[in-house]
Amino acid sequence: MSLFGLATVACLGTVFWLASPEAAVALAATQHRWSPLTIGLVAGAGQAVALAGLFFFGAELRRRWRWFDRKCERARTQTRLGTHGTSTGVVVAASLIGIPPVSVTAALLPGVAPRPGRLLPLMLVLRFLRFAAMAWVVALCGWRLPWW
Repeated sequence: MSLFGLATVACLGTVFWLASPEAAVALAATQHRWSPLTIGLVAGAGQAVALAGLFFFGAELRRRWRWFDRKCERARTQTRLGTHGTSTGVVVAASLIGIPPVSVTAALLPGVAPRPGRLLPLMLVLRFLRFAAMAWVVALCGWRLPWW
């Protein structure tokens, strides 16, 4: 997998869950061609494009894509994203753990978080850290795919 392919999968996989950014990071790390920081940076940059798009145009996507609107509404009701004290915690959990999904959180931020502009950079940095840590663990364990 090339770095461009990694960034593309990270970007598209943020919205369309058939392409997994985490699986792409693991695949890139098994090839041992790039450092975990490079893999994390490239995957984080690819996902940053999608998350910024969701942040700025999420309301429009929710109106057009009913399936995405249902996911957003379910995440909004199950988490306390709209309250001042919990917005940062929800963003940290979504960015590092993936619960609620980071794409849904990015789309909901402008409408429900008190100061969403501060939370988007935090989300992007934490996603980079998540991807770099995943690549580091895969590379550290020495996992190799037999066909690479």
